Amino acid sequence: MWDTKTRCAGFLVITTCAVMAGCSDQRNMPDCGDVFESRLDKSGYEVLDDGIALHKETGLKVTQCAVGQRMSNYRCRGESLKLTWDEAMAYAAEVAEKTGEPWRLPEKGEAPDLLESECINPAANPYVFPDLEVANFWTGSKGLHQDKFRCSFYSYQGRVFCRQARIIEQPFLLVKED
Repeated sequence: MWDTKTRCAGFLVITTCAVMAGCSDQRNMPDCGDVFESRLDKSGYEVLDDGIALHKETGLKVTQCAVGQRMSNYRCRGESLKLTWDEAMAYAAEVAEKTGEPWRLPEKGEAPDLLESECINPAANPYVFPDLEVANFWTGSKGLHQDKFRCSFYSYQGRVFCRQARIIEQPFLLVKED
């Protein structure tokens, strides 16, 4: 028979292993700048004019730079616009109204599709999304919990988090259906 101390130690080891197996260890993942070595490697994107890229698999068109920045000589120039979730949603609605095109924030399920899962820092092809800052970016999705939370994705690793306080000012990208 095992004594209480031995059973507790065994439980702790098993629990720790189970928890660690459920988390991905990103310390060994390469930087996306090292993975994509050529401007020709667009990883499922077609780069269009005016700082827009088409994600071929989903058919979404996405801004290559955060809102507030502009594309110039293959680089994103200027500062990204950081708004609360409500302000970002209103901004996207205003852009859609003024352009007559259905621009919006990406939904929480779309954001990971637009990013890379095999690399980090940020989890994006640098030739499609040059100079993408490492930050939380708003999505158009609401969290499952209280109304004060919304979903964002962390560009460093591409993970979605749905307990982001909606009053925090963060950058965002815009997307539209092709």
